[in-house]
Amino acid sequence: MQFGQFEIIRWHQNMTPQQSIEAVMEKIELGDTLGIDEIWIGEHHFTRHGLVSGIFSMLGNVAARTKNARIGTAIVVLPWRSPIQVAEEAATIDVLSGGRLTLGVGAGYQALEFNGMGADITEARARFREYVDVIYGCWKDEPLTFKGEFIDVEDLNVLPKPVQKPIPMHIAVSTSPESVDFAASKAMPIMVGGPTAVMGQVPQVLEMWHERMEHYGHPHEHIDLGAAQDVYVAPTMEEAERDIAGLEDVINAEFHRIGNPRDASGAVPDGYKRWTHRDKDRVVGGEKAREIGILPLVGTPEVVSERIEVLRGLGINSIRCNFGKAGLDQGKMRRCMHMFAEEVMPNFTKV
Repeated sequence: MQFGQFEIIRWHQNMTPQQSIEAVMEKIELGDTLGIDEIWIGEHHFTRHGLVSGIFSMLGNVAARTKNARIGTAIVVLPWRSPIQVAEEAATIDVLSGGRLTLGVGAGYQALEFNGMGADITEARARFREYVDVIYGCWKDEPLTFKGEFIDVEDLNVLPKPVQKPIPMHIAVSTSPESVDFAASKAMPIMVGGPTAVMGQVPQVLEMWHERMEHYGHPHEHIDLGAAQDVYVAPTMEEAERDIAGLEDVINAEFHRIGNPRDASGAVPDGYKRWTHRDKDRVVGGEKAREIGILPLVGTPEVVSERIEVLRGLGINSIRCNFGKAGLDQGKMRRCMHMFAEEVMPNFTKV
């Protein structure tokens, strides 16, 4: 079992952005000290949902402040950017971190962010798929020559080259069979969970990926796919539930209003039709999750351990922990992380 740490730096209304960023950087340093395997940073723009607008700047600081954990993006939204610059930035972070980077990428989904970036969401899927190939090409030893629908370059010497050959790249998916199939066709691990996930469907999505990897003839049994989960540990159930109750209500209200690909008229663009019933899917998926024993990782060390064991039984062998909530007292945050590292993680020691 692997345990990672997942941060997007949600902005609580009683804190400044600077305070929010500094609090999460403290969490990251603590996680590395406590033996967390991986530290993942996810980008968002223009809302309280996330303050990581400069993801590679942030990741450079994470690389400098950590020594042991692998570090990764969860995710970089490719369609907004030049894939060549993404490859350069990632290679630079890989060098600075001593070869510890995993590059998590995705197509993005928030209309507000696409509009703010001046990007066309209807092109997102096509650009994403092409850009993945461009990035891999940039990391090869020879100059890049690529002729596609969006990128056309010849004999371009993309530098620096990464320490890893190549940097591992993971793809964020929700429940779309097309996205899972694309990832498997490239032999790329998938990333699931987080605020847009339908958690009751996660085991099926993981199984689907293994089936498609088998179809394409790629080895896969040795790969532990990660699922992002909220985690809060406290001495009692009552305290655990009370400490975090309502802390992110303001953030969630905003996110539920704008955290989707719908345009101003409410229409869902091509390539995102599975979002048409996403709210209903979340309700049904939540019921399904409870039926198969997937419960929030909130409670005492014993309760959280029991609930992780259920996830492991469903084939989830890597959990990316979003510890606490935005606005939580930092002392209680540190206590939570210590309790998790000292009283939960040892129950799942690697053999």
